[in-house]
Amino acid sequence: MVVHWKGEFYMIPRPRKMKFTEGIAAKGVPVKEQICPELGVEEYCIHISPEQILLEGSPGIGLFYARTTLGQLRMIYGEELPCMEIEDGPAYSYRSFQIDCARHYFSVDELKKMIRMSAEFKLNHFHWHISDDQGFRLESRRYPRLHEISSVRAGDHFGNYHSDQKSGGYYTRDEVKDIVDYCGNLGIEVVPEVDMPGHVTAILAAYPELSCLGEPVEVGMKAGIFKELFCAGKEETFTFIEMLLDDLLEIFPGKYFHIGGDEAPKERWKACPRCQKRMEEEGLKNAQELQGYFCNRIASYLRAKGRIPIVWNEAVYGGNVDKGVAVQLWTEDKDNQIKAHLDKGGKAILAMVDHCYCDYPYGMHSLKDMYELEVSPAEFGEDGGEAVLGAECLVWTEFIRENERLEELCWPRFAASAEVGWCGKARSEYGDFRDRLTKLFPLFEKYGVHATKPEGWDPDEETAARQTEEFQMNFSEEDRE
Repeated sequence: MVVHWKGEFYMIPRPRKMKFTEGIAAKGVPVKEQICPELGVEEYCIHISPEQILLEGSPGIGLFYARTTLGQLRMIYGEELPCMEIEDGPAYSYRSFQIDCARHYFSVDELKKMIRMSAEFKLNHFHWHISDDQGFRLESRRYPRLHEISSVRAGDHFGNYHSDQKSGGYYTRDEVKDIVDYCGNLGIEVVPEVDMPGHVTAILAAYPELSCLGEPVEVGMKAGIFKELFCAGKEETFTFIEMLLDDLLEIFPGKYFHIGGDEAPKERWKACPRCQKRMEEEGLKNAQELQGYFCNRIASYLRAKGRIPIVWNEAVYGGNVDKGVAVQLWTEDKDNQIKAHLDKGGKAILAMVDHCYCDYPYGMHSLKDMYELEVSPAEFGEDGGEAVLGAECLVWTEFIRENERLEELCWPRFAASAEVGWCGKARSEYGDFRDRLTKLFPLFEKYGVHATKPEGWDPDEETAARQTEEFQMNFSEEDRE
């Protein structure tokens, strides 16, 4: 008897093309793999017939994605699979997830769990936030004071949590290499971030001579925006950064490197004679252009090493950042400054707070909010969508200390972002995604991930108000204003 399946497809991300064909592939039918050079690097095909299951893809990642999709099919349908044809590939090449390990350190095992889960949904870049005011998290051969001093703070005073116990931790170079290799086997590139010229209090705690004042500072113990910056007027600042980058490039072989650039208040630069002299010598009109100069020097060094630098959107507000620097957009396009950068040939990564930040409770950023990120923002213009490399989901950990809380906040929101990046404008309605995700929820249990259950994905108004009020308790009244 010929069987024609009339069910539904439940994979995430939803494949580009798929159709059921006649028949059933019984348990034990052979699975064959075939390399197809004509397919793009992340494209794959699956052909399921009564005689065999054929997976086609590019060497490495294409076939890995085919196996991943086959695993989801088996979870949904069991060992007997309906016959079908799938042709698939991503809309965007940059599909990223970010984990902040500077505010709170997470073990290698926990990171691997998050990475493995992300690979299940075909995310392909791990943005690893490893340096901030509250900690520097990597072993450094050239500057050992970074892991000896900058990785430890005297206490934790984040939000409504207060502890005077020392807090710290860093990843050894061998652990970093282990994570990089682990990611590589899953088709994921590690994108390290060393934020600069701001968010450097932890680094300055070890090397205070690199600031404008040159005075001792402590590793940050609370959230917020700190005044201390790298001094843009000292040549030794750039020497230090270049040598640090050389140290890190030895263990991070990927093509992207994030150098931050957000939340850099300019009071120190405006009062610093060295920075003012630098501005005069370089013909810079204001401190924002000085940040552009700073960014360009570091970006140029990275490009000379074959890397593509990424910055947060504030870094381009001076209007003088080189077009070869990719900009990660997390706030609105202030005065069309991001559009101006894209108009001259720059590229963008979308990471808007309301649609991409997972450290907020679901009552503030629901799963539906994550899924409805606009991948071609109107303010970029008619051709602006072509400048978009992709999207990123992020989790900042000022108020996250436990593994389970990290996982609950990220999952399944990371999965929503993954489908946004994979499907782009062609993604289905949110209701369809939610139905598929409900069917695939056992995936989280398979990998031991404490994901938020369906009833928590899109809270009602009363629950959202309560969650918002609880979250706001992390901030003082002044901060809330």
